[in-house]
Amino acid sequence: MREHGSGGALQRELEHRIRNGRCVYCRAPAAPDRPLTREHVIPQARGGRRRDARIIVPACADCNQRRGCQEIVLFLLARPGRILAFLEYLSTLDQNTVRQIDVRVFAEVYAAMLLLAESSAGDQPWRTQLDRLCAGRRLHRRRYAARRIVTAAAVRLERTRDRTVPEAPSCLLPAAMESGDGLHAATIARGMAALIGTLALVWEAPAERVLQELERERRRAHRTGAGREDAAADEEANESKVVSLDGWKRRRGRRRRLRVDPRGGRTGRRGAA
Repeated sequence: MREHGSGGALQRELEHRIRNGRCVYCRAPAAPDRPLTREHVIPQARGGRRRDARIIVPACADCNQRRGCQEIVLFLLARPGRILAFLEYLSTLDQNTVRQIDVRVFAEVYAAMLLLAESSAGDQPWRTQLDRLCAGRRLHRRRYAARRIVTAAAVRLERTRDRTVPEAPSCLLPAAMESGDGLHAATIARGMAALIGTLALVWEAPAERVLQELERERRRAHRTGAGREDAAADEEANESKVVSLDGWKRRRGRRRRLRVDPRGGRTGRRGAA
């Protein structure tokens, strides 16, 4: 994928939003005596760089402190309304600015949308299903699966770029995420439409093409995950539909051999009692 500038426009826009904008999570406005803070979507403790404007968004001090180093996906899902607020912020950026956002940011929001849809589709309370879908390393596999899907779709669209972008990109939602009677149906529909529309501006492609490529990569990841040979991973995949998004394979590590102490477990210098 090609680079979109050095990030100067994004940095200037970020500084403006910190003084005059709203929190990316709760929409709280900035005050003259209390500006917003710099919130790292990818925290420094998890690989984010301190001055990388591509992963920084404006947030109030309360939300910034409340999240800490928590995974952004979990923080968004704690209150699904945060997903719409986050996408609303991205949609207010102009095209040249939003194209400088790190692709990992869009992937994290995409993962949150997928998890929200899956957890709301079952018979059990969605919070209970969400906890099961995010238990152990499952959340990380879903996050990295979403990252691969978004990155692969971006590369594919880059190769066949269409310069004509609709002024108001339309969005046909995938069948699994259309509005229905679910608890978060409206949030899912609005969120996916906003995400697809924003990616259409970022990738300079019609929204229908963006959706088509995302769905293509999602089905491809599903087939890859279904063909895993690791029995333990297959058993875990049967517990959740979202796991099928990931082609991750559990690596079989070497077993650590237990060392037997010929001195009967005694420690200390040789010859010591």
